[in-house]
Amino acid sequence: MIIGLTGNFRKSRFYEIVNSIFPVIVNAGHSCFISSDYEEDEDAGKLKVGIDSLEFSELVETCDIILTIGGDGTLLSTARRMEENMKPILGIHIGGLGFLAESTRQTMAEAIEYISNQNYSIENRMMLSLHLSSLNGKSGGYHALNDIVVDHGHSGRILKTEITVSGEYLNTYESDGLIFSTPTGSTAYSLSAGGPIITPTIDTITVTPICPHSLSARPIVLPANEIIEASFTEDYEGIACTIDGQIRFAIKGSTKLEIKKSSRIIQFISLPGNNYFHTLRSKMGWTGNLR
Repeated sequence: MIIGLTGNFRKSRFYEIVNSIFPVIVNAGHSCFISSDYEEDEDAGKLKVGIDSLEFSELVETCDIILTIGGDGTLLSTARRMEENMKPILGIHIGGLGFLAESTRQTMAEAIEYISNQNYSIENRMMLSLHLSSLNGKSGGYHALNDIVVDHGHSGRILKTEITVSGEYLNTYESDGLIFSTPTGSTAYSLSAGGPIITPTIDTITVTPICPHSLSARPIVLPANEIIEASFTEDYEGIACTIDGQIRFAIKGSTKLEIKKSSRIIQFISLPGNNYFHTLRSKMGWTGNLR
């Protein structure tokens, strides 16, 4: 098996993890490469093992499994960068809260043993596709694993956003913005804005208003086969669109957005003993009856 390493080399423990896990992978009989992204880092000299590097696209093409070292943000960016060439991903968590990573520094050797024995399963996660179109004919597209957010940007005005679902009018939201999330992203920004937690094994799209100017404006969960269109009732200035909390850009009030289930599917490696509900309970601090 060929295993690829990538991650957030700016994390203080990135090189420590690579130096520790590389001999474990090699001793288990696998080949291992690292993404060449790290070579531009001023701390690249902290990498002490003799591991060969590949450009990220070549790494994904060559390897059977990709290990990402970092937090949830690192895993999200890795998933998007894979584009159409999806390979199973295992996250090694050295970040903050972390809902997505299956392994940690303490358990990564055990994770390699599971992988060597093919004692793991693959969990498919849906992504969202965003298509933008404007009056001048310009268009563009993006893919998101967690969420697509539209907000009023640097303007302090309420954003009036008209939403249709597969051609049927749903509502015009007066709010600071809207969050369109996958089940994977339901425990991210959408949750903070009052959205529901959706188990990641079902495919849905959740629309969550941000600080709506109406108590009746509630989140809504839609089947993943619906096509959502968003447009603005005025030609606002300063509207912003954000992909997975990482890619942010300005859009005009004349822009129309089409959000739907992406053709891309992310494959997460699930290890024995790791349970979604246990992780959820732990991360949410559900420790029992607090009354």
